[in-house]
Amino acid sequence: MDLIKSVINEFKEICSLYMVFLIVFIGLFTYFVDGMHLRAKGNMKESNLAKIIGIIYIIGGPLFYSLLKIL
Repeated sequence: MDLIKSVINEFKEICSLYMVFLIVFIGLFTYFVDGMHLRAKGNMKESNLAKIIGIIYIIGGPLFYSLLKIL
């Protein structure tokens, strides 16, 4: 149990609002730029996967930050 609390405290120290904006920007870049680039090359499966990963980053970054603030 102490290990889990220690890991959560380390994440709290590392994670900042700047990091959340960076994660959301990476998600937007992955969704729009990579998704469109792969679609233009004809890689439809990879394009869909890039869009899914982008959405996970866009939603997951702020969700992770708010979860750390609650804990």
